[in-house]
Amino acid sequence: MEITVKDYMERQPGSPKVAETDQYYLWIALRLAKLWDESPWLRGLDDAVRRDVVLAVTGYFQDVVADGGLWRSFTRLHNERHGFPMPHYGRSEDYVDYELNRDDVRFVIWWTITGEEGSAALDPGDAELEALAIAFHALLDGEYEEAPVPRQFCIASQVDLDSPLDAQRIYDYAYWLYWRSFLLRPSSQAVMERATPRAHAIIVQAGERDARPLLLELNEHLMSTEPAGPIPLTTAQWLRLIVDDELPH
Repeated sequence: MEITVKDYMERQPGSPKVAETDQYYLWIALRLAKLWDESPWLRGLDDAVRRDVVLAVTGYFQDVVADGGLWRSFTRLHNERHGFPMPHYGRSEDYVDYELNRDDVRFVIWWTITGEEGSAALDPGDAELEALAIAFHALLDGEYEEAPVPRQFCIASQVDLDSPLDAQRIYDYAYWLYWRSFLLRPSSQAVMERATPRAHAIIVQAGERDARPLLLELNEHLMSTEPAGPIPLTTAQWLRLIVDDELPH
């Protein structure tokens, strides 16, 4: 499979600005891709799906290294509601909250494939899924202690949701969170698919050039009204959970 710089940068919260750590994490993504290319597991998947899985696992790794808040918020909320950090896998004896975990990697792989292929695409207990997660985790674990902090993921410590001065940064982060992040993207793509007829109608009525601001308005409407994520929350709820540690009602 091929992963380009453009593929990688589209999943970064600071894009198009290049961060000091981007070269390192692109290298991580390319190593994961090479590992999968040389393995026998889940090879029936389309290369585009496998690319998305690799970029999602890389994003998860970045978020955990940075303690950026997205994964922490999701697992904390799931634990509050259900008594264990994430769906399907309970809490294994060696699971450490908010650190790199094999079961986290397995869930991210499954969640990304499910978003691309549909809810019946893959059994969460699939043996090949587990084998791939073990291999990916081993690679990441070997880098974990020395991995540089990708500070573009540390948005929670950098903005005040109630400050007008931070409005643009909050919007940029919210857009990335909803449409590009490893955790929400698998479900927000389904939101976009449902809205595609509306987008096509806007283009037909307004023309391609004049439709651009209208399509942006549609994106913003979807972001603000359509829940996304393994726990379906609106963007505002995710932001409050990540930045202010405020559990949704």
